[in-house]
Amino acid sequence: MGLFDELIDRDGQAHAGWGLLPGRVRMGERLAALGPHQVGVGAGTLRGHSFHYSRCETELAPALHTESVRGGVTKTGEAVYQRGALRASYFHAWFASNLAATAALFGQETLI
Repeated sequence: MGLFDELIDRDGQAHAGWGLLPGRVRMGERLAALGPHQVGVGAGTLRGHSFHYSRCETELAPALHTESVRGGVTKTGEAVYQRGALRASYFHAWFASNLAATAALFGQETLI
């Protein structure tokens, strides 16, 4: 969240972010996402989850999306943004779920 230009709190007040990604994150009163997710990268599938109360507002196109997995139903999940070597998402990866995919996530490889 802090990587974006600004964060809008629940009272509507803007706070400066680090400015590494264009746009803003807006805090909400209700959960915006919750549940298990997975993402396929060149080295395999990395599992994890999503849990957040905010929404990202950016013109930056996602490099890819996670898949939300619930009860055997898979649908589009969280955006994964990439700008240069920086990769960011609401997706909280469980790195032990796939060590090769984790290495790829932190390496020079493209994610797709």
